[in-house]
Amino acid sequence: MSFAESFRDLVPVTKKFVYLNHAAVSPTPLPVLEAAQAYLREVASEGIIAVNRYEADDFKGLREKLANLLNVSWEEISFVPNTSYGVNVIAHGLDLGPGDNVVTDSLEFPAVPQPFYKLKKRGVEVRLVRPNLNSFEDDVLSAVDGRTRLVAISHVSFNTGIRVDYERIAREAHSMGAYVFLDVIQSAGAVKVDLKHVDFAAAGGYKWLMAPQGSGFLYVKKGLIEDPPFYGWRSSKYWLEFNAEKFEVDKGPRRFEIGTIDVAANLALAKSAEILANHMEEVSSRVLELSGYTIRRLSEEGFEVVTPTEKRAGIVIFKVKDPQRVVKELQAKGILASARGQGIRVSTHFYNTKDEIEKLISILRHSNG
Repeated sequence: MSFAESFRDLVPVTKKFVYLNHAAVSPTPLPVLEAAQAYLREVASEGIIAVNRYEADDFKGLREKLANLLNVSWEEISFVPNTSYGVNVIAHGLDLGPGDNVVTDSLEFPAVPQPFYKLKKRGVEVRLVRPNLNSFEDDVLSAVDGRTRLVAISHVSFNTGIRVDYERIAREAHSMGAYVFLDVIQSAGAVKVDLKHVDFAAAGGYKWLMAPQGSGFLYVKKGLIEDPPFYGWRSSKYWLEFNAEKFEVDKGPRRFEIGTIDVAANLALAKSAEILANHMEEVSSRVLELSGYTIRRLSEEGFEVVTPTEKRAGIVIFKVKDPQRVVKELQAKGILASARGQGIRVSTHFYNTKDEIEKLISILRHSNG
Protein backbone atom coordinates (compact mmCIF):
# COMPACT_ATOMS: atom_id res chain seq x y z
CA MET A 1 0.00 0.00 0.00
CA SER A 2 1.35 3.42 -0.94
CA PHE A 3 1.70 6.25 1.54
CA ALA A 4 -1.16 8.08 -0.19
CA GLU A 5 -3.47 5.09 0.22
CA SER A 6 -2.60 4.53 3.88
CA PHE A 7 -2.84 8.24 4.66
CA ARG A 8 -6.28 8.43 3.09
CA ASP A 9 -7.59 6.18 5.85
CA LEU A 10 -6.46 8.80 8.37
CA VAL A 11 -8.63 11.55 6.83
CA PRO A 12 -12.19 11.04 8.11
CA VAL A 13 -13.76 13.47 5.62
CA THR A 14 -13.11 10.94 2.83
CA LYS A 15 -15.81 8.71 4.31
CA LYS A 16 -18.41 11.40 3.69
CA PHE A 17 -17.27 13.66 0.85
CA VAL A 18 -15.16 13.84 -2.27
CA TYR A 19 -12.95 16.56 -0.88
CA LEU A 20 -11.44 18.76 -3.61
CA ASN A 21 -11.12 21.98 -1.62
CA HIS A 22 -7.69 21.97 0.04
CA ALA A 23 -6.96 25.45 -1.31
CA ALA A 24 -9.76 26.74 0.96
CA VAL A 25 -9.54 24.71 4.19
CA SER A 26 -8.11 21.22 4.53
CA PRO A 27 -9.74 18.52 6.64
CA THR A 28 -7.68 17.56 9.68
CA PRO A 29 -5.94 14.15 9.51
CA LEU A 30 -6.17 12.02 12.65
CA PRO A 31 -2.44 12.18 13.61
CA VAL A 32 -2.55 15.97 13.31
CA LEU A 33 -5.72 16.15 15.36
CA GLU A 34 -4.16 13.90 18.00
CA ALA A 35 -1.12 16.16 18.33
CA ALA A 36 -3.36 19.07 19.32
CA GLN A 37 -5.65 16.98 21.49
CA ALA A 38 -2.75 15.39 23.39
CA TYR A 39 -1.52 18.81 24.45
CA LEU A 40 -4.97 19.98 25.49
CA ARG A 41 -5.57 16.79 27.48
CA GLU A 42 -2.29 17.23 29.33
CA VAL A 43 -3.07 20.87 30.10
CA ALA A 44 -6.50 19.77 31.34
CA SER A 45 -4.92 17.30 33.77
CA GLU A 46 -1.66 19.08 34.69
CA GLY A 47 -2.15 22.76 33.92
CA ILE A 48 1.05 24.85 34.03
CA ILE A 49 3.20 21.73 34.44
CA ALA A 50 2.18 20.53 30.99
CA VAL A 51 2.55 24.00 29.46
CA ASN A 52 6.07 24.38 30.84
CA ARG A 53 7.03 20.94 29.57
CA TYR A 54 6.00 21.76 26.01
CA GLU A 55 7.69 25.18 26.11
CA ALA A 56 10.93 23.94 27.68
CA ASP A 57 12.93 24.24 24.44
CA ASP A 58 11.20 27.48 23.37
CA PHE A 59 9.51 25.40 20.65
CA LYS A 60 12.80 24.61 18.95
CA GLY A 61 11.55 21.10 18.17
CA LEU A 62 8.46 22.46 16.43
CA ARG A 63 10.48 25.02 14.49
CA GLU A 64 12.83 22.28 13.30
CA LYS A 65 9.97 20.30 11.78
CA LEU A 66 8.80 23.30 9.75
CA ALA A 67 12.36 24.21 8.81
CA ASN A 68 13.02 20.69 7.54
CA LEU A 69 10.02 20.88 5.23
CA LEU A 70 11.05 24.33 3.93
CA ASN A 71 14.84 23.72 3.71
CA VAL A 72 15.84 26.51 6.08
CA SER A 73 17.17 26.83 9.64
CA TRP A 74 14.90 26.51 12.68
CA GLU A 75 16.28 29.88 13.80
CA GLU A 76 14.47 31.45 10.82
CA ILE A 77 10.99 30.11 11.67
CA SER A 78 8.57 32.06 13.86
CA PHE A 79 5.00 31.11 14.67
CA VAL A 80 2.31 33.57 13.57
CA PRO A 81 -1.49 33.24 13.59
CA ASN A 82 -1.94 33.70 9.84
CA THR A 83 -0.35 34.86 6.60
CA SER A 84 -1.69 38.40 7.00
CA TYR A 85 0.19 38.90 10.25
CA GLY A 86 3.37 37.68 8.62
CA VAL A 87 2.99 40.07 5.67
CA ASN A 88 2.45 42.98 8.05
CA VAL A 89 5.63 42.13 9.94
CA ILE A 90 7.56 42.46 6.70
CA ALA A 91 5.70 45.56 5.52
CA HIS A 92 6.43 47.44 8.72
CA GLY A 93 9.78 45.85 9.50
CA LEU A 94 11.71 46.99 6.43
CA ASP A 95 11.59 50.69 7.29
CA LEU A 96 10.45 51.75 3.83
CA GLY A 97 10.16 55.45 3.08
CA PRO A 98 9.64 58.12 0.42
CA GLY A 99 10.91 57.08 -2.99
CA ASP A 100 10.92 53.37 -2.21
CA ASN A 101 8.58 51.04 -4.05
CA VAL A 102 7.06 47.61 -3.51
CA VAL A 103 6.20 45.45 -6.52
CA THR A 104 3.30 43.03 -6.31
CA ASP A 105 0.51 41.92 -8.66
CA SER A 106 -3.24 41.86 -9.20
CA LEU A 107 -3.53 38.06 -9.03
CA GLU A 108 -2.61 38.01 -5.35
CA PHE A 109 -4.93 37.15 -2.51
CA PRO A 110 -5.60 40.53 -0.81
CA ALA A 111 -3.49 39.48 2.19
CA VAL A 112 -0.33 40.07 0.14
CA PRO A 113 -0.71 43.56 -1.40
CA GLN A 114 -3.07 45.30 0.98
CA PRO A 115 -0.76 45.61 4.04
CA PHE A 116 1.57 47.68 1.85
CA TYR A 117 -1.19 50.19 1.08
CA LYS A 118 -0.66 51.53 4.60
CA LEU A 119 2.87 52.51 3.54
CA LYS A 120 1.53 54.91 0.90
CA LYS A 121 1.13 57.41 3.74
CA ARG A 122 4.93 57.32 4.11
CA GLY A 123 5.47 58.01 0.42
CA VAL A 124 6.07 54.40 -0.55
CA GLU A 125 4.86 53.49 -4.04
CA VAL A 126 2.97 50.21 -4.41
CA ARG A 127 3.29 48.93 -7.98
CA LEU A 128 0.44 46.55 -8.71
CA VAL A 129 1.35 44.69 -11.90
CA ARG A 130 -1.46 43.15 -13.96
CA PRO A 131 0.37 40.13 -15.38
CA ASN A 132 -0.44 37.70 -18.14
CA LEU A 133 -0.43 34.08 -16.94
CA ASN A 134 2.05 33.01 -19.60
CA SER A 135 4.49 35.85 -18.91
CA PHE A 136 3.98 36.34 -15.19
CA GLU A 137 7.66 36.47 -14.24
CA ASP A 138 8.57 38.85 -17.06
CA ASP A 139 5.66 41.13 -16.24
CA VAL A 140 6.51 41.34 -12.54
CA LEU A 141 10.22 41.85 -13.14
CA SER A 142 9.53 44.61 -15.67
CA ALA A 143 8.24 46.75 -12.78
CA VAL A 144 11.37 46.27 -10.64
CA ASP A 145 13.94 49.06 -10.67
CA GLY A 146 16.69 50.49 -8.52
CA ARG A 147 14.20 51.92 -5.99
CA THR A 148 12.36 48.64 -5.49
CA ARG A 149 12.87 47.44 -1.94
CA LEU A 150 10.58 44.41 -2.04
CA VAL A 151 8.84 42.11 -4.49
CA ALA A 152 5.83 40.45 -2.82
CA ILE A 153 4.27 37.50 -4.64
CA SER A 154 2.65 34.11 -4.11
CA HIS A 155 4.32 30.85 -5.06
CA VAL A 156 0.95 29.54 -6.30
CA SER A 157 -1.94 31.81 -7.30
CA PHE A 158 -5.17 31.19 -5.39
CA ASN A 159 -7.42 32.26 -8.27
CA THR A 160 -5.54 31.00 -11.35
CA GLY A 161 -3.52 28.07 -10.01
CA ILE A 162 -0.27 29.11 -11.69
CA ARG A 163 2.97 28.10 -9.99
CA VAL A 164 5.44 30.96 -10.21
CA ASP A 165 9.16 30.57 -10.86
CA TYR A 166 10.07 32.36 -7.65
CA GLU A 167 13.73 31.35 -7.89
CA ARG A 168 14.08 33.33 -11.11
CA ILE A 169 12.23 36.31 -9.68
CA ALA A 170 14.38 36.22 -6.55
CA ARG A 171 17.60 35.93 -8.53
CA GLU A 172 16.81 38.92 -10.74
CA ALA A 173 15.24 41.01 -7.96
CA HIS A 174 18.28 40.42 -5.75
CA SER A 175 20.56 41.54 -8.57
CA MET A 176 18.75 44.88 -8.47
CA GLY A 177 18.96 45.17 -4.69
CA ALA A 178 15.39 44.16 -3.83
CA TYR A 179 14.19 41.65 -1.26
CA VAL A 180 11.58 39.01 -2.06
CA PHE A 181 8.58 37.96 0.05
CA LEU A 182 6.81 34.72 -0.90
CA ASP A 183 3.32 33.71 0.20
CA VAL A 184 3.46 29.91 0.30
CA ILE A 185 0.03 29.16 1.71
CA GLN A 186 -1.02 27.49 -1.58
CA SER A 187 2.19 25.51 -2.04
CA ALA A 188 3.74 24.47 1.28
CA GLY A 189 2.63 20.91 1.95
CA ALA A 190 1.60 20.30 -1.67
CA VAL A 191 4.76 20.79 -3.72
CA LYS A 192 8.42 21.25 -2.90
CA VAL A 193 9.28 24.62 -1.41
CA ASP A 194 12.85 25.81 -0.85
CA LEU A 195 12.76 29.10 1.00
CA LYS A 196 16.51 29.66 1.10
CA HIS A 197 16.17 31.38 -2.29
CA VAL A 198 13.93 34.15 -0.89
CA ASP A 199 14.21 36.57 2.02
CA PHE A 200 10.81 36.30 3.65
CA ALA A 201 7.82 33.95 3.51
CA ALA A 202 4.65 33.24 5.41
CA ALA A 203 1.72 30.87 5.43
CA GLY A 204 -1.23 29.84 7.53
CA GLY A 205 -1.27 26.12 8.23
CA TYR A 206 -4.88 25.30 7.42
CA LYS A 207 -4.65 24.71 3.68
CA TRP A 208 -2.23 22.20 2.12
CA LEU A 209 -0.41 21.73 5.43
CA MET A 210 -3.67 20.32 6.83
CA ALA A 211 -3.31 21.96 10.25
CA PRO A 212 -5.88 23.95 12.27
CA GLN A 213 -6.78 27.57 11.64
CA GLY A 214 -4.69 29.74 13.94
CA SER A 215 -1.49 27.91 13.07
CA GLY A 216 1.09 29.48 10.79
CA PHE A 217 4.71 30.45 10.28
CA LEU A 218 6.86 33.37 9.25
CA TYR A 219 10.26 32.85 7.62
CA VAL A 220 12.81 35.64 7.91
CA LYS A 221 16.28 34.96 6.54
CA LYS A 222 18.94 35.16 9.21
CA GLY A 223 20.36 38.67 9.53
CA LEU A 224 17.24 40.46 8.28
CA ILE A 225 14.80 42.55 10.38
CA GLU A 226 16.79 41.96 13.56
CA ASP A 227 14.77 44.75 15.17
CA PRO A 228 11.11 43.70 14.70
CA PRO A 229 8.39 46.27 13.98
CA PHE A 230 6.31 45.26 17.00
CA TYR A 231 7.48 44.61 20.57
CA GLY A 232 5.79 42.33 23.07
CA TRP A 233 6.66 40.51 26.24
CA ARG A 234 7.67 37.34 24.40
CA SER A 235 9.92 39.22 21.98
CA SER A 236 12.17 40.23 24.86
CA LYS A 237 15.39 38.41 25.63
CA TYR A 238 14.32 38.53 29.29
CA TRP A 239 10.73 37.40 28.77
CA LEU A 240 10.74 34.89 31.63
CA GLU A 241 11.80 37.54 34.17
CA PHE A 242 8.42 39.33 33.78
CA ASN A 243 10.11 42.66 34.44
CA ALA A 244 8.37 45.61 32.79
CA GLU A 245 11.53 47.76 33.04
CA LYS A 246 13.94 45.27 31.48
CA PHE A 247 13.78 44.82 27.71
CA GLU A 248 16.17 43.73 25.00
CA VAL A 249 15.00 42.28 21.69
CA ASP A 250 15.53 38.55 21.43
CA LYS A 251 17.99 37.63 18.68
CA GLY A 252 16.13 34.45 17.69
CA PRO A 253 12.80 33.73 15.98
CA ARG A 254 10.82 34.54 19.13
CA ARG A 255 11.42 38.24 18.42
CA PHE A 256 8.43 38.16 16.06
CA GLU A 257 6.16 36.34 18.53
CA ILE A 258 4.90 39.28 20.55
CA GLY A 259 2.54 37.26 22.72
CA THR A 260 1.33 33.77 23.52
CA ILE A 261 1.06 31.54 20.46
CA ASP A 262 -1.64 28.94 19.82
CA VAL A 263 0.37 26.00 21.10
CA ALA A 264 -2.16 23.29 20.23
CA ALA A 265 -2.61 24.53 16.66
CA ASN A 266 1.12 24.82 16.05
CA LEU A 267 1.84 21.42 17.57
CA ALA A 268 -0.58 20.10 14.97
CA LEU A 269 1.16 22.12 12.26
CA ALA A 270 4.54 20.72 13.24
CA LYS A 271 3.18 17.19 13.19
CA SER A 272 1.75 17.65 9.71
CA ALA A 273 5.01 19.20 8.50
CA GLU A 274 6.90 16.21 9.88
CA ILE A 275 4.64 13.71 8.09
CA LEU A 276 4.73 15.57 4.79
CA ALA A 277 8.48 16.19 4.88
CA ASN A 278 9.12 12.47 5.29
CA HIS A 279 7.15 11.76 2.09
CA MET A 280 7.53 14.99 0.12
CA GLU A 281 8.75 13.33 -3.07
CA GLU A 282 5.61 11.19 -3.29
CA VAL A 283 3.33 14.00 -2.09
CA SER A 284 4.58 16.49 -4.68
CA SER A 285 4.59 13.95 -7.49
CA ARG A 286 1.06 12.82 -6.67
CA VAL A 287 -0.30 16.37 -6.37
CA LEU A 288 1.09 17.24 -9.81
CA GLU A 289 -0.21 13.97 -11.27
CA LEU A 290 -3.73 14.60 -10.02
CA SER A 291 -3.86 18.24 -11.12
CA GLY A 292 -2.53 17.24 -14.53
CA TYR A 293 -5.15 14.52 -14.79
CA THR A 294 -7.86 17.00 -13.79
CA ILE A 295 -6.78 19.49 -16.45
CA ARG A 296 -6.69 16.79 -19.13
CA ARG A 297 -10.11 15.37 -18.27
CA LEU A 298 -11.76 18.79 -18.05
CA SER A 299 -10.27 19.75 -21.41
CA GLU A 300 -11.47 16.50 -22.96
CA GLU A 301 -14.97 17.31 -21.74
CA GLY A 302 -14.87 20.72 -23.42
CA PHE A 303 -14.30 22.93 -20.35
CA GLU A 304 -12.05 25.96 -20.66
CA VAL A 305 -9.24 25.51 -18.15
CA VAL A 306 -7.58 28.68 -16.87
CA THR A 307 -4.61 27.02 -15.14
CA PRO A 308 -1.67 26.39 -17.51
CA THR A 309 -0.65 22.73 -17.48
CA GLU A 310 3.06 23.52 -17.51
CA LYS A 311 2.79 25.98 -14.58
CA ARG A 312 0.44 24.07 -12.30
CA ALA A 313 0.68 22.95 -8.69
CA GLY A 314 -2.38 21.58 -6.88
CA ILE A 315 -5.01 24.11 -7.97
CA VAL A 316 -7.04 23.88 -11.18
CA ILE A 317 -9.41 26.69 -12.23
CA PHE A 318 -11.93 26.12 -15.01
CA LYS A 319 -14.80 28.17 -16.38
CA VAL A 320 -18.47 27.29 -15.98
CA LYS A 321 -21.74 29.18 -16.23
CA ASP A 322 -22.82 30.45 -12.81
CA PRO A 323 -20.00 29.00 -10.64
CA GLN A 324 -21.86 29.55 -7.37
CA ARG A 325 -24.80 27.47 -8.58
CA VAL A 326 -22.56 24.66 -9.79
CA VAL A 327 -20.60 24.59 -6.52
CA LYS A 328 -23.87 24.23 -4.59
CA GLU A 329 -24.96 21.39 -6.87
CA LEU A 330 -21.64 19.65 -6.38
CA GLN A 331 -21.90 19.96 -2.60
CA ALA A 332 -25.42 18.56 -2.65
CA LYS A 333 -23.94 15.50 -4.37
CA GLY A 334 -21.06 15.14 -1.94
CA ILE A 335 -18.28 16.94 -3.83
CA LEU A 336 -16.63 19.96 -2.22
CA ALA A 337 -14.94 22.64 -4.35
CA SER A 338 -14.95 26.46 -4.49
CA ALA A 339 -16.06 29.24 -6.81
CA ARG A 340 -12.95 31.32 -7.44
CA GLY A 341 -11.45 33.46 -10.16
CA GLN A 342 -13.26 32.91 -13.45
CA GLY A 343 -15.05 29.73 -12.47
CA ILE A 344 -14.58 26.76 -10.17
CA ARG A 345 -11.43 25.89 -8.25
CA VAL A 346 -10.59 22.22 -7.73
CA SER A 347 -7.68 21.55 -5.38
CA THR A 348 -6.65 17.91 -5.06
CA HIS A 349 -4.20 16.75 -2.39
CA PHE A 350 -1.97 13.71 -2.70
CA TYR A 351 -4.45 11.28 -1.10
CA ASN A 352 -7.26 12.10 -3.55
CA THR A 353 -7.95 9.63 -6.36
CA LYS A 354 -8.60 9.72 -10.08
CA ASP A 355 -11.96 8.05 -9.39
CA GLU A 356 -12.93 11.14 -7.41
CA ILE A 357 -12.04 13.33 -10.38
CA GLU A 358 -14.23 11.14 -12.58
CA LYS A 359 -17.13 11.62 -10.16
CA LEU A 360 -16.62 15.37 -10.49
CA ILE A 361 -16.60 15.15 -14.29
CA SER A 362 -19.75 13.06 -14.32
CA ILE A 363 -21.71 15.63 -12.32
CA LEU A 364 -20.29 18.58 -14.28
CA ARG A 365 -21.59 17.10 -17.55
CA HIS A 366 -25.13 17.71 -16.30
CA SER A 367 -24.54 20.93 -14.35
CA ASN A 368 -23.04 23.15 -17.02
CA GLY A 369 -25.80 23.13 -19.58
